[in-house]
Amino acid sequence: MTEKSADESESAYVDLVTPDEAEGRVAEIYDEILATREGEMDEEMSLNKMWMAFGAAPGVLEVFWPHMRDSYRAGDLPFELKSKVSLVTATVMECEGCRFFHTDRLQREGVDDKKIEQMRRREIEESAFSEKEYEILRFAEETADDPHSIEVDSVERLREVGLSESEIVELIDCIAVHVYTAVFQEATGVVEQGMAEQNYLGQEAILSDDDD
Repeated sequence: MTEKSADESESAYVDLVTPDEAEGRVAEIYDEILATREGEMDEEMSLNKMWMAFGAAPGVLEVFWPHMRDSYRAGDLPFELKSKVSLVTATVMECEGCRFFHTDRLQREGVDDKKIEQMRRREIEESAFSEKEYEILRFAEETADDPHSIEVDSVERLREVGLSESEIVELIDCIAVHVYTAVFQEATGVVEQGMAEQNYLGQEAILSDDDD
């Protein structure tokens, strides 16, 4: 196995497949990711280092991308609500990259900065959200923090604020997907505590090239 240089080790623990290096199905999926998110965010955020790490395993990328895409765009729960759930989950998991991504997403959706900051700090105030949103976000926080703490009463509160059985499963899937992405990014070295957003987007390599 080839030993990584210090610069490469700072980038990630695994080899990242950049868009310029991608071939075959990986290149096609990268194009699908960019096309799906076109106009919603910058390309660097759409195709960040997490996807470049998945690019090293085309079969995994091919399975996971549709799941991630549909966890937002399919089902009955609103896109904005799922983005809030995702930010709360990312905050519990202390995933810097996820927090960058979902903060950017919610800002572009026009969500109030005070609400975003509450979710980023795990200081969700009941008065800042509707009863339904508050219960959903509280459930997301509890589930991501300790799924063993969830009991029948926890799920019953979701029914009481109007969630159907399919929406409850959809919510739990959304939380679980983002627990997974947090673990994946931490274990591959794509994210680290205190990292700058430009590093998550892979811009440190661009800046370095410009200095040459």
